[in-house]
Amino acid sequence: MATGEQPPQSAARRLPQLLDELHRAASALEEQLQPLEQRPRPYEHYLLQPSFARHAAEELEGSFERPFALAGALFARLSYGEDAGSDARTTLQIPGLLCVPAETIALASRLNEVKLAFASTVKDFREAGKPRPDYDRDRQLRDLFAQAGYPRLHLRQCYRQILLCPERPDALALSWIKARKSIRKVTPDWCERKLVQIDPQGADPGIQYQRQLLAGLHPSQHEDLRQVQVQSRPNLQVAEIFRGEDGERYHQVGYAAMPVLVVSDESRELPDYSRVGDEPPEGRRRQRRDLSLDREPFLPALRVHLRHRA
Repeated sequence: MATGEQPPQSAARRLPQLLDELHRAASALEEQLQPLEQRPRPYEHYLLQPSFARHAAEELEGSFERPFALAGALFARLSYGEDAGSDARTTLQIPGLLCVPAETIALASRLNEVKLAFASTVKDFREAGKPRPDYDRDRQLRDLFAQAGYPRLHLRQCYRQILLCPERPDALALSWIKARKSIRKVTPDWCERKLVQIDPQGADPGIQYQRQLLAGLHPSQHEDLRQVQVQSRPNLQVAEIFRGEDGERYHQVGYAAMPVLVVSDESRELPDYSRVGDEPPEGRRRQRRDLSLDREPFLPALRVHLRHRA
């Protein structure tokens, strides 16, 4: 094998070690969280239960009646569940707040550090293998995970950070951010490249049929291809509020796909926080450029529709 075809050995050697470290750190955090709700004076919690969070709890075989154990199971889920399929875009999400001791914050911070190191090493692996096609590098990466004992590794769940409030705020502001939709113009060449990336071996009849549809598109319609991107789930936005002599200072913690860990004081209670509904409020959808698009996608694999012309 030529030198340029050799796998990125340095990153390949580091990844199994980092995977073991990642799972140890996640297990340590899970074990530390479980007893918190069983103490005579339990720590306060506030977990929301939208439909996707209830689904996540079922997938984790957990219960909202044991919020700290449920959060620990979520933090420790680094692989696809048996029913999760192979969609790397799907992650388990349970938004909310947990009041925890400083030791828990330290363990979560350590897990976040290992996650960053792991994500960086995966990036190094892929970058070093750039002479090879994307599908070849992804296959080699998956083979490496399987050899390390983690054949169903879920990269998004391995990458995502646990949001922390290591300095206790005076209050927390919570709000739902609704799902968004964006529509952008794409070209036939872009669509063709993406379809080839999805099925590089030409083995998927559905993808090959869509390539045929694209090839048969009349030139007058080449300007009418639109990709619809939808963020299907709403996000819970969390912000810290610190009060001082100069007034209030706000700090965005982020979007809480997983419970935010807030350091406790002697009370074991959360700071003041704004309550929100389990489901985001319904609102009238704006019918914008959507009306100019065919209802059924032209290329379902890419969520690409054809635009109507007036």
